[in-house]
Amino acid sequence: MKGFSEQEENESCREMIEDNIAEIGQGVASDAIRHRFFLIFQYEAHMRSKGRSVAAIIQRLNEEADTARRYLDVCELEVLEPRYTDDFILKLLYEIINKRTSRRVKLPEGVFDMTTAVHGIYEE
Repeated sequence: MKGFSEQEENESCREMIEDNIAEIGQGVASDAIRHRFFLIFQYEAHMRSKGRSVAAIIQRLNEEADTARRYLDVCELEVLEPRYTDDFILKLLYEIINKRTSRRVKLPEGVFDMTTAVHGIYEE
């Protein structure tokens, strides 16, 4: 990681790498290392789907995700699947953007209802 940090041209990226180095050092010292990986799937033109509709493409990407889950399961790696994906993503973004603050200040429970109302998912 230090090698990547030295070669990184973007100052913000370099700071994030240095922050990760520090956090890993703390994890090693406390024997509490936990790895979090994110897999991102992108629809490619050569991928076969049952049509060109958004629903067909979503179905194809979900099939890719299922295949990845099966492979990770064979490797005995745990794949976390949140009950409410949108809430999970909102919380994750908050934790990534506010690394230090999010450790002591959690998102209020009502924030999930507020974002739902803003995006017009349901009206009461």
